[in-house]
Amino acid sequence: MLAAPRKWLSPVVAAFCLTTPFGLAENKPRSISASRQFLVYGGDVRLRGAVCDLAERLKSNLLHLLELRDGWKTPLIVNLEYPQANFPDAPPTRLEVSQLGYGLKLQLNLVLTRVLQGCEVERELLGAILVEMIYRGRENIAPGTAYVAPPDWFLDGMLALRPGEDRDENIQLLESLFAASRIARLEEVVRQERAKLDPASRQLYAAYSQALLQLLFEAPEGRRRIWRFLLDLPDAPNDPMANLIVHFPETLGRAPGKWWALSVAKLAASSRHEILSAAETASTLHHLLEFPIAGRDGKTRRYSLGDYPHFLKLPAARPVLERVSRQLLLLAARAHPSYHAIVQEDYDLAQLLARGKTRGVADRLDRVASYQKLIERQAREIDDYLNWYEATQLKTMSGAFTQLLQNDRGENERPRRRDPISTYLDSIELEIQCEKENVER
Repeated sequence: MLAAPRKWLSPVVAAFCLTTPFGLAENKPRSISASRQFLVYGGDVRLRGAVCDLAERLKSNLLHLLELRDGWKTPLIVNLEYPQANFPDAPPTRLEVSQLGYGLKLQLNLVLTRVLQGCEVERELLGAILVEMIYRGRENIAPGTAYVAPPDWFLDGMLALRPGEDRDENIQLLESLFAASRIARLEEVVRQERAKLDPASRQLYAAYSQALLQLLFEAPEGRRRIWRFLLDLPDAPNDPMANLIVHFPETLGRAPGKWWALSVAKLAASSRHEILSAAETASTLHHLLEFPIAGRDGKTRRYSLGDYPHFLKLPAARPVLERVSRQLLLLAARAHPSYHAIVQEDYDLAQLLARGKTRGVADRLDRVASYQKLIERQAREIDDYLNWYEATQLKTMSGAFTQLLQNDRGENERPRRRDPISTYLDSIELEIQCEKENVER
């Protein structure tokens, strides 16, 4: 399978464009974007202005996420066309890349029909911007050379990470799949061709793409590596997964499945509380690591990971351990930073035991327990020191409770609100007070 969709650079394309409606762009009214990279032909002035603004915002967000400066060289022509009777089968979008004597020519043709949706226009514009960036430093490309388009998952992931984008649907999709243990394999997402998916599957693919792109951003030197990955696409091998591993060896070269599951879990848990405190993390972890397993006699008993010699051969052990693993991954997305290593190690151990592997588990459990005791002791010492400092070293009041005291003193002095709900509550309070007075009499 190809590393990314490839098309062809050909001098014939320029001649073809001159004989089709798409080649008449220069004879139409046009608008130029603020950076002068985008030349939009056709349509009315409001539509052209909207396309210019959209293209600039997409480019600005892309440069911001990759921490790059704008240094475009090849302008992008956007040709807006209305459906024509003599070209009924014209595709709604088509990017033409032609090799001219002085360099590349990029022209994105958009047929303005009801089928063409705003999200597809954004996707095509972003893809064309990336093609210009990828080939910006590649001069004298021979005609007939295959050019590469950015991967589908990268485009969908970038669009999902736009400022103001509603990500709730992606989060809910991944949360339900994660709870049901039906996460797609990373290789399937990387190799999937979006054009072959139905609309519902495309929404799920966008959610996976967002999780994958976030995983790469969080990798060591993630932004620089992503930019290098894009620039190397024209020379990439035929295996897209192998190409990704080459550029992210620390993350995907070692246990890629684990990092992928963790990234999906983080995104699935992002709709919940952001970060737990150390005490909350310890309490949640303790609760997760005491799990019930039904025995052969039908009675349910509670175990911890250290009890694996007693429960590992029970038929119900494996699904319970898999459930605990998923819960630990969700906890890792919200855990206090001091507990990240502990939660990750407990997840690894639960995964090993679910597969029936016990080699080295006892020693690792001892190390985790020792490290957790150290973290908890340090947390207690910090709390004790802060309490001691607050009680003995401050020469003046800390002011931590000033607002509360002021609120208590001024509670009766606050003006009553006159909105309908407050008025209704005041009437109820008055009725209760009257009833108490009648009872006392």
